[in-house]
Amino acid sequence: MKKIALCYDFDGTLCSGYMQNQKLIPDCNLDVKEFWISVTENSKKNNIDPTLSYMHLLEEKMHQAKVEISKQNFNKYGQRLKLFSGVNDWFKRIKDFGKKNNIEVEHYIISSGLTDMIAGCDFSNELNKIYACEYIYKDGRGIWPKLSVNYSNKVQYLYRIHKGAFDVSDQEGVNQKKYFGDHIHVPFENMIFFGDGETDVPTFNVLNQNNGKSICIYEEGNKKSLNIAKKLFSDGRVHHVVKNDYRDKSKIDRLIKNIIKSKSKLLLYLNLS
Repeated sequence: MKKIALCYDFDGTLCSGYMQNQKLIPDCNLDVKEFWISVTENSKKNNIDPTLSYMHLLEEKMHQAKVEISKQNFNKYGQRLKLFSGVNDWFKRIKDFGKKNNIEVEHYIISSGLTDMIAGCDFSNELNKIYACEYIYKDGRGIWPKLSVNYSNKVQYLYRIHKGAFDVSDQEGVNQKKYFGDHIHVPFENMIFFGDGETDVPTFNVLNQNNGKSICIYEEGNKKSLNIAKKLFSDGRVHHVVKNDYRDKSKIDRLIKNIIKSKSKLLLYLNLS
């Protein structure tokens, strides 16, 4: 079977805004807007990567508010996330459609959100891998970042999927040069990335330069989101701009199914030739 990899940002792509904004930050008795202002100020003041800054401040504020800091509790917050329409059954539906067309569909999350929240979502068992921010837990605290995913290092995870070097501790595998005839897990031309904004540009660019596909999701009714998507398209950053509706027969559903069918026809042609 031919294999394709669908790779997704999370915040703004599968749900509205940052996942932490829905319930977690308010449960820490914090104003959402003020929290993110503090993250930016902390980053500038201490010259910290913004993703590490948010991870540090979030853990600190959770501890101060006596909100349990554990994998299990983050899972619970993930279970309660309000996602865009159709997201919960999207992953299985697309996998099943792929099978019917002799295409193996793999799903990957590449996000600056929290791995353990994403793992709590109903669809998580349909994911092949989650690359997102994660803590090392000890004595009821998140004592250190196990993984930090920011806008620029998202690119490495495309290469990990491409080469099949999935373990983040595997530096040799992800940097290994591949020659003609070497095993490739998924060719770049069979990879699609779903994002929602300018922080996804490095990831879009890698696929654009390697004959993959890039899709910008915009939130219906959100003028800023639509304008960003239009600009990314006019600048040649993405191949498609689609609204945030993942339900069966929606525009994005039809788009991905058409891509799968085209891959299936190409496979059939190559097998017959």
